[in-house]
Amino acid sequence: MNIARRIKGLILSPKEEWETIEAEDKSIGALYREYVIYLALIPPFASYLGGYLFGFPRAAAHIGQYSLTGGLVRAAFQYLLSLPMLYMVAFVLSMIAPHFDGKMDDKRALTLAAYSYTPAWLAAIFGLVPGLRWVDILGFYGLYIFYYGLPRMMKCPKDHADIMSLIVLVLSVATSALHAWIVRLAVPWTAFPG
Repeated sequence: MNIARRIKGLILSPKEEWETIEAEDKSIGALYREYVIYLALIPPFASYLGGYLFGFPRAAAHIGQYSLTGGLVRAAFQYLLSLPMLYMVAFVLSMIAPHFDGKMDDKRALTLAAYSYTPAWLAAIFGLVPGLRWVDILGFYGLYIFYYGLPRMMKCPKDHADIMSLIVLVLSVATSALHAWIVRLAVPWTAFPG
């Protein structure tokens, strides 16, 4: 699979790209190996590099900065934790699909979740530049991608796609908050002062 072509297809023509994805029969391991492990690197390491090079706002009029070691440890932990978190979102998605006349299928749910996270992973690159972190909002384009992939991957009727998309949005935000909380508990930025 060509990652650049897949990203371009998902961003520019998601309906057509989901047709191609639906015909593929990729294992969970292959999806992680060929796609997820690369794109999931962007958020933690862009955040780390931005925090290491430029610092980050900590409190009013105070700029914190990661140390080289502390930032790398934190980024690695964020990255390693994000991989099972994605599967957790997919598992819940698979479990709720039958309640919306869809089909329970963990592999297809993971495929849907992974490709729908693409814009969020890509938008995280703005974490490198101070003052541009707000551009992460472009990651919400993933909801649009999810909406078009849901009927194909989980076999949910289109009339249920809007409600299920909203539920998965709430699930994704809650998972992201849980992820951030665990990272802050396990590797606080003050653990490795610069």
